[in-house]
Amino acid sequence: MRIAKHIWTFLTMERSLGGTPVPRRHAPKRRRRQRGVALITVLIAIALTLVISNQFGTSTNIDMISAANYRDQMRAQFLARSASNLSELVIRLQQRIDNIKELRGMVQITDFADQVLLAFCGSAEEVQAAVGFSSSDAKGLGADIGSCGIVGQITTEDDKINVNCANGTDATAATLKSALDALVFFPAYDPLFEEADAEGYRRDRAMQVSAMIDYIDSNGLKNRDRGTTEDYGYESLKDPYKPKNNYIDTVGELKLARGIDDRFWTLFGSAFTVYGGCKTNLSALSNSQLVAAILYLAAKNPNDPLLQNPQKLFMLAGLVAKAKQFGMTFTTLDDFIDFVKDPASQLGEVAGGSSTQGSAANAAMSAGIPGLSSGEKLGMELDKAKLGQMATAGPRRTYRVQAWGEIERKQKNADGSPVYPPIRSTLTGVWDTKVVLQNARKPPVPKGAWVFLRED
Repeated sequence: MRIAKHIWTFLTMERSLGGTPVPRRHAPKRRRRQRGVALITVLIAIALTLVISNQFGTSTNIDMISAANYRDQMRAQFLARSASNLSELVIRLQQRIDNIKELRGMVQITDFADQVLLAFCGSAEEVQAAVGFSSSDAKGLGADIGSCGIVGQITTEDDKINVNCANGTDATAATLKSALDALVFFPAYDPLFEEADAEGYRRDRAMQVSAMIDYIDSNGLKNRDRGTTEDYGYESLKDPYKPKNNYIDTVGELKLARGIDDRFWTLFGSAFTVYGGCKTNLSALSNSQLVAAILYLAAKNPNDPLLQNPQKLFMLAGLVAKAKQFGMTFTTLDDFIDFVKDPASQLGEVAGGSSTQGSAANAAMSAGIPGLSSGEKLGMELDKAKLGQMATAGPRRTYRVQAWGEIERKQKNADGSPVYPPIRSTLTGVWDTKVVLQNARKPPVPKGAWVFLRED
């Protein structure tokens, strides 16, 4: 092996041009170069520091904006509560006015509550316009931060049918059924009952009314008839459930009753409520559908020609629904009966006055009633006993309030427009003047309490 190794070395040895072997040179030692390591280390450290600082700054800004949002949301919520408390003050003041016989039905300050609240919830300009002097001249006027108020007027639930009366006495339940029957009676609603609902369920008018009542009433009888049972197939649905058989908390629960789909709710949903008494208040009535149903049930002559002509009946119902705009107030059942008997003469008496209502009534008489020929009279006689079974007249019992509080964001664009929309909190409530607060801190307390409150 050694001989072979020497031969291989001799053959592979470098040689000069003359053939003389060139002695092997030792390879130079490699030099370790570390001159840029410190610079790279510094650059990496700076980059990491910038990333961490940027992340810390972003997290801090997010936390600061979130804290400001929570603060403004809390401010908006308390502003909405302030507006609801001021609305309660207006309602209680209205109750005091209603207790005065001479002013009952003549003054309804709840219709102007949104203007009253401007003095306490509005900006400096709104306070100046509302009360005539600046908020700096008196304490407690205007909102120092943000703004608040109510949406529109304070409305009422008295002008609707309380479906929870299905759990009342037999007489109350019978009156409710009659009102519902009359509400859906008119031929204009035939297509609704000739076609199947969204679940393929076919029903006639009587079956639909029975389904609504039986869903709420506590007994297991159909229309409280002995020997019958409620059977609407709730258990056989794709999503089975059972009827409530108790008072419902919100009117939206009525959509669970068999046959009430979007078409039915669009037509009649605005006529139902779950608050207040079991009689509709004529002084607050504004739904022409419900007015037509009341006229149909309370007619002294069941064969009155006006009842045979739905078009004219709804003309009269629409005129009754707008009576308040013409200055007519129904403080008693007789007032309502007199107006329905001869609306033209009643409007004529109001038009003779010089008030704003008189001008509105005069304009209505000059324009005439659409669809009614000149000289043709419109009216019908009502039975007071029948009317008293389903309706009442007088001060309102319930009030619906939608109070709001709003805080404007401080972040602005270059043109001055806000970067983010304002934060708004809304409180929707129903006040019942006949309910007594159960958890009062200092009894005795006056009647009246919130029976419904929802925060959005």
